[in-house]
Amino acid sequence: MTRSNLLNLRSLNSGVSWTMSNILSVDKRDLQNSLLPIAALVLLYFSSLYNYLLFHSLAEIFSICIAITTFSIAWNSREYMNNNYLLFIGISYLFIGVLDLFHTLSYKGMNIFTDYDFYANQLWIAARFMESCSFLIAFFFLFKNRAMNSRYVLIMYVAVTAGILLSIFTWKVFPICFIDGTGLTPFKVYSEYVICVILLIDTLLLVRYRRFFDDAVYKLLIWSLLTTIASELAFTVYISNYGFSNLVGHYFKIISFYFMYKAIIEKGVKTPYALIFRELKLSEAALAEQNRILENLASIDGLTGLFNHGEIYRLINDEIERVKRYDSSFSVIMFDIDHFKLANDTYGHVFGDSVISSVAQIIKGSIRSVDMAGRYGGDEFIVVLPQIDMKGCLSVAERIRMAVEKLVIREGFVITVSAGIAAYFNGLSDDIVNTADERLYRAKQHGRNRIVND
Repeated sequence: MTRSNLLNLRSLNSGVSWTMSNILSVDKRDLQNSLLPIAALVLLYFSSLYNYLLFHSLAEIFSICIAITTFSIAWNSREYMNNNYLLFIGISYLFIGVLDLFHTLSYKGMNIFTDYDFYANQLWIAARFMESCSFLIAFFFLFKNRAMNSRYVLIMYVAVTAGILLSIFTWKVFPICFIDGTGLTPFKVYSEYVICVILLIDTLLLVRYRRFFDDAVYKLLIWSLLTTIASELAFTVYISNYGFSNLVGHYFKIISFYFMYKAIIEKGVKTPYALIFRELKLSEAALAEQNRILENLASIDGLTGLFNHGEIYRLINDEIERVKRYDSSFSVIMFDIDHFKLANDTYGHVFGDSVISSVAQIIKGSIRSVDMAGRYGGDEFIVVLPQIDMKGCLSVAERIRMAVEKLVIREGFVITVSAGIAAYFNGLSDDIVNTADERLYRAKQHGRNRIVND
């Protein structure tokens, strides 16, 4: 065997050893991450054998901690989370957790609220209505082009939660949910079924609009909703507050909260993580770049306020260099206003300028502060999305396309845009702008007012 062959064999053995060690370390981490929640659930079960009240308190405390942590992550990452749906749900979980806290404190046997034994059942149904309706209302914010006003949402939930607590503890107008010795009241049972129907609608809507979510986040949300439905169904059949179906319902509730927590972690922490550290490493260069842009008006398009053709190309080249340096990625959207020449010829150049300016404003209002938008030329625009993959890019492009379609500048004249999108990864040799431009051309060939991504 030659020296060259020996070296190659050693290199191969080294590579195999390195690969196997990494696989084993990943499997070990995955196993540890799986065993901890399972061990917690097993310990919870044994606590129910010793004392059901202890089990209930621990189960609810786990859920409340998850709810508060979910809110904290969503709230503190709201500047980076470009999904209004998840931010809205994250805020709602704080107040769901507050109602669950009162539910825990008022559970029979806790002896904290001594005037009535079954406040807990009323608080439970109120919290579940809030949870299911929050999932439903969140879809309204999913389609908003601008960032959600999180402070207004917070104030709204404070008011609703205060109203629920007053209706139960002070005004005592909330319907009775449980009668000792008889079990659940018809209101409680029917409410659980209504909540299940709302959650089923939430699930169907999530499936319908899955393109707005990353795959990992979408799957976690689906599982959260399905386990919440399972939890509610378990709570339609129990006769005793200490019964087996009550125990099963609490298990499903903990699991559903955990899935939601993971979804918020995935979107609110993991996705922006690389971006945050990229910005920290390049903060000095970024500040210098911003100052250069402000000082050099030649880099800004006068009509739209976006970057001009030369500047956006320079920024794209910068992104390519950063991708190579940090092994990251970015995406590009090429927009073109459909039938723009007809608008110019029919209504004049002043109207045409107002169309271009209005579309530019929609684009600026639909992207993050770290994204870059430019006027490529005439009625064409280009958007650069750092750290965004093809699915995220498609979501942004679709949001802009839908917003433009609703734009009314002149009665009877409909404005639409076509778009082509492409993503750049380390090692890609193709020209990302040409790729996006070719897909834009195919979008216009296939009927306009659409997005082509392959």
